[in-house]
Amino acid sequence: MNAATLSSPVQSPKFGKDHFGRALVIGAVIEALMIGGLIYSNLSQPVTVKPKPKIMAIHMIKPAPPKPKPVPPPPKPVVHPKPIPKPVPIPRPIPHPVVHHPLPPKPLLAKAPAPQAPVYTPPVTPPAPPPPPTPPPTPSPAARQSAIDTYAAMLRARVQTNARVPDSVRMMHVGGTTVISFRLTPSGHLLSAQVAQSSGIGAINRAALKTVEDTSFPPFIKKMPKHPMTFDVLVHLSAHGS
Repeated sequence: MNAATLSSPVQSPKFGKDHFGRALVIGAVIEALMIGGLIYSNLSQPVTVKPKPKIMAIHMIKPAPPKPKPVPPPPKPVVHPKPIPKPVPIPRPIPHPVVHHPLPPKPLLAKAPAPQAPVYTPPVTPPAPPPPPTPPPTPSPAARQSAIDTYAAMLRARVQTNARVPDSVRMMHVGGTTVISFRLTPSGHLLSAQVAQSSGIGAINRAALKTVEDTSFPPFIKKMPKHPMTFDVLVHLSAHGS
């Protein structure tokens, strides 16, 4: 405030209004000047444009493998001179005899015979068969029985001749006669033998039976039947006999 204002306690209303208007104008001018100065100062400064940040793409690259070491070349082979082969003696072939096999004969083709006129052949009468052999005449019953008796006597003589007294009979000082029945074939082969009548002493019976079994008999004589026959023979054994 100035002195005039302080000295005069009462101011006119016109004066107050003018002063307030001036102050508003002066404040507006000052404000405009300040705004203009700011704009000028901003325009006078160089405009710096910030560069946009560049986007960089990072790629992971694997390191290349190390190159292999060069392989040294193989050593050159040592060439040795080839040995001169010794001459091998050529074996002479052994001559083998040549065998000539005869060729099989060719089969002969049968030629069909030429048709011939039929030849009449008279019928041949077969010879008459020979007459059957004449059977030997049948002996009469008397002649047959006589032959059987003769043969039986021959058997008794043979059996008695072959009889041997065993030591057991000699020690017992006994004797006896045993009848042995046996069967023969027409050839004189013994078929069977058994005690037909006992002497009462077992040792004599056994000795008589063994005597018949050990004796060889002749074949049947003529006029005897041609079939097996049974004969009875008496065998006498004694401690005092031979």
